[in-house]
Amino acid sequence: MRAVIFDFDGTIADSFATVIGIAYKLTKRPELADLTQMERMKANNVGLRQAVKNLNIPRWHSLWLLPRGRILMSRQIHQIPLFTGMDQVLKELAAQKFELYIVSSNSTANVERFMLEKGLLPYFKRVYGGAGLFDKARLIKKVLKAENLAPSTVVYVGDEVRDIEASKQVGMPCVAVAWGYNSADLLIKYSPTVIVRSPKQLLNVLSQWGTSL
Repeated sequence: MRAVIFDFDGTIADSFATVIGIAYKLTKRPELADLTQMERMKANNVGLRQAVKNLNIPRWHSLWLLPRGRILMSRQIHQIPLFTGMDQVLKELAAQKFELYIVSSNSTANVERFMLEKGLLPYFKRVYGGAGLFDKARLIKKVLKAENLAPSTVVYVGDEVRDIEASKQVGMPCVAVAWGYNSADLLIKYSPTVIVRSPKQLLNVLSQWGTSL
């Protein structure tokens, strides 16, 4: 049995613009009103922790914003696009008898609604939402225990530095995708097991799991 745990925002769903818009609505910080500036922050390899620091958002405030942001996200989830090619990746992995899971800082309800609307929810065994911004490892450990999965036999797929860090804390191989929030240059600095630059490459890596990881 082979299993893959996917991150959601920035890995499956192209939700960057929506997330930034929600953050602006909640904080009214003028920096967040300029999507171009936020894209520049991405291009300059600014991780999530540094982005929060650059915007002078206290950590306690960012934690308070998360549940409110999930509520606002629920009203816009149908507007968020799927990254091109990810539907084929998930369809093929399911056909290859992979067990697929999602672990996300978004809510379980939001993720399940999105996946259902895209016709992708049946490919997944379970969705686990509600992870904190900086403690994803805790939820991953919960998933492994609940699903009776050994860390070394599961691959984690995510788009951020915090995804790489979480996988390392748990002892899992990590495939970092370069089309999400963090750039390939930044992701490489944190030494993921593999970095991929397209959904097609992701599918190839996972399909060959055992020789490429």
